[in-house]
Formats: sequence, C-alpha cells, structure tokens
Amino acid sequence: MLMKSVLFAAAVIALAAQSALAGKQIFVSSADYDITVQLSYTRDVSPEGEQGGFSSYTSTGEFQHVRFGPSPSKDFEAWFERRLAANAAVPMRQISGEGRVGPFVIAPAWEDPSEPIEPRITAGPLPFVPTLEVITFQMAHAEDEESMPVVPLAPTVWLRYNESFSIDEPELKWEYPKFALGQVESDGVLFSVPTASLAKGEDLEINVPYENGAARGEWKIVFWANEGQENKWPASLN
Repeated sequence: MLMKSVLFAAAVIALAAQSALAGKQIFVSSADYDITVQLSYTRDVSPEGEQGGFSSYTSTGEFQHVRFGPSPSKDFEAWFERRLAANAAVPMRQISGEGRVGPFVIAPAWEDPSEPIEPRITAGPLPFVPTLEVITFQMAHAEDEESMPVVPLAPTVWLRYNESFSIDEPELKWEYPKFALGQVESDGVLFSVPTASLAKGEDLEINVPYENGAARGEWKIVFWANEGQENKWPASLN
C-alpha cells in the first residue's frame, strides 16, 4: 500500500510538471552521472599581510548516480530526478553528497612578527555533506542586476554548489595557543551546463577561477557519465 501511495504521488507530480511546462519544450532525462566538485587554492600569508587560516587548501565533494529530469516549474530547464521505480520519479531541486577536506596546510599567525605561532588542530578533519542545487538564470545573476548578461540561446541548467560545513560543529577546527581560534568555513561556486550535453550523456569538465583576498586557485567540476563506462576520474580528483 505504501509503494502504491508513493507511485501515485510521483504520478501527480509528473502531471503537475507537464501542466507547468505546457507550451515549452520539455527536457526528458539525462544520463546517470557521477559529479565531482573540487576547490584547490594557495594563499600568501605573512606577519604584515593576511595571516592564519589556510596557506593551501583542497576540498572535494562527490555526488553519485545523479540524473536530471523535467522540471515542475517553467522557470527551470531541469531538476534533479530521484527514481522510485522503473516508471516513476520525483523531481528535486537540491541533492546532498559526500565530501572530504585535504590536503591542506594551516598557516601560522603572528602576535610578534619575529615569533610565528603555529596552529594546533583540535578537531577533524571530518567528512562533510556538500549540496548541489538547481537554480534559475536570474538567481545565478542576482548580484549582476545592473549588468545582467544575455540569457544563453541554448537551454542551460544553472547549478549552485556549497561545501555546507556545519556551523555548530565545524568539520575542522584549530587553535593558535593563547592567541586565537580558527575553523573551516564554507565556500561555493555557481556554474552552468548545456541541457543538450546532459541529454546526450556527454562527459563535461568545467573550470572556474577562484579568488578570495590573497587566495588564488580554481574550482574543477567534472561530470562523468556512468552508463557503459569505467570510472576514469582524472588523477587530480582521486
């Protein structure tokens, strides 16, 4: 009885999606993807400049067996798809993955420029639960209202990734004895993928420059289609 109820709910959602998308070409389905999002950067630190925190940092978030399907809203090109049975699925705007921090180096801090205070890790690093969310073009460019870029002619799925570290119990904490405390803080990235590429099951790699204060690096996002293929992640993502 429970399974029948779930399937009925999925059918209702599918009908709602069809109604919302009336008059618009509907994205049907994507390949089954594994998605990896990796942030890697280095940061200059000194007694006179930025100090403490990371001098180098890498984190990796992984999402396995991800599919995209039709959106119940005309404002989105596609949503994630959670399959319940062979002919039933539920659309979702956000999914959760598995993440790990490292390798990393925590920089010293200085109270006296001639005496660096070395950090001592007090908790972690522990696994974290990153999120991947489907957003609209307008949401992705909400901060660019005065210079809103031209909407791409080809249908495009916009996505927001967030490391989503815990605020109450951070996955990595450290201290500078008798001076200061530190903890890992969440970062995120916006990016887009062509809907046609998802429909065709194409492998994708997206590189987004990262800059935050004295930190310079890159986001590397990889979509790897699982169907009939072996896992061949680039060595830098293993």
